[in-house]
Amino acid sequence: MNTEHKFVWLDFVRGLSAIAVCLGHLRAATIVDYAELGQGNLLQKAFYAATGLGHQSVMVFFVLSGFFVGGSVLRSGAGFNAGRYALARLSRLWVVLVPALLLTAVVDQVLASMAPDVLSGGYKPIWNSGPVDGHDYSSSWSTLLGNLVFVQTILTPVFGINSPLWSLANEFWYYVLFPLCSVAIGWSVRREAGTVAPRVVAGALAVAILFWLPADIRDAYSIWLMGLVVYFSRGRLSPTLRRVVMVVGLVAFAASLGYSKSDTLQARLGWPVDPTIGVCFCILCVALANLPMPKNMNSMFVRLSHGMSTFSYSLYLSHFPLVALIGALGYGTTRVRPDLAGILQFTGWLALLLVVGGVFWWLFERKTDEVRRFVAGLPKRYLHASGS
Repeated sequence: MNTEHKFVWLDFVRGLSAIAVCLGHLRAATIVDYAELGQGNLLQKAFYAATGLGHQSVMVFFVLSGFFVGGSVLRSGAGFNAGRYALARLSRLWVVLVPALLLTAVVDQVLASMAPDVLSGGYKPIWNSGPVDGHDYSSSWSTLLGNLVFVQTILTPVFGINSPLWSLANEFWYYVLFPLCSVAIGWSVRREAGTVAPRVVAGALAVAILFWLPADIRDAYSIWLMGLVVYFSRGRLSPTLRRVVMVVGLVAFAASLGYSKSDTLQARLGWPVDPTIGVCFCILCVALANLPMPKNMNSMFVRLSHGMSTFSYSLYLSHFPLVALIGALGYGTTRVRPDLAGILQFTGWLALLLVVGGVFWWLFERKTDEVRRFVAGLPKRYLHASGS
């Protein structure tokens, strides 16, 4: 089994976070806002609470990414190979991103013909996502290229209607920054004569990139780096301490989610929301990463966690264009109430989005290792062909 899938609970959280993002967007497009509900019952309130954590889930993604990706850099130590790392990260991103961009382009053509208000920003106040206005929307070739090289929200808008692509720019540049920082500090270089120059160059590049990045991406890097706290904590907690950290983490993380939903508390305390969520989830993540391996690695929960984690990236990139289609063509500005009929509709659409995410994984993401091996073998095949 892949090493990172030994962290069964983190797999579960990663998959659940992708579903939470999907839930939030789908609810906004199909179900009336909570303010319009009036006096809802307990189940309806629970529904709104469970489907209102999309942005918070992205912060969870950042911490997990820092743990898994940053941890892979640290495990390499002095044997860190920039070429292999770049191939691993880019193949992971592009194998799903390219077809997701094509899906977005197709959906945008349908929306341009049947619901042009979506592309001009008419649904932004309703969905809390998508283009702000016609100037904010772009499906040009330059925007497509910008999204392929991860400068969306930096030099270009996100491509088309697919607004969740904003976070890929964050992820990519954190993938670039951390190895540079690691080399500069000396974690990822051989301790021998002649290593000063690479460390200085790496440090200078990291500083230059940090100054170049927009403030919101730069600030969120600290949340990504919290994953390293989790990495360094592995195997260091006694069973008693792990239980204490688990309780503290659960309480703190739940409190941070509540804080993120309370304008009153935010005005009173003034703590930035995203870092608060990151710190509190980091505490919980430390406990989860230190849980012992399940005795039965073929149990239903382990297989479910692994499956949810495996297709989480495909679901994240593919869901929003379809949500826009569902919302614009199926509901417009008149959304349904969360009664039995409304929840059944919502559940049916959710099932469709999960199926599409699974199909995306089956067609594209599951072939990532195959693509990676093919690209890695190109130089050998070229040399062999040249020598024949």
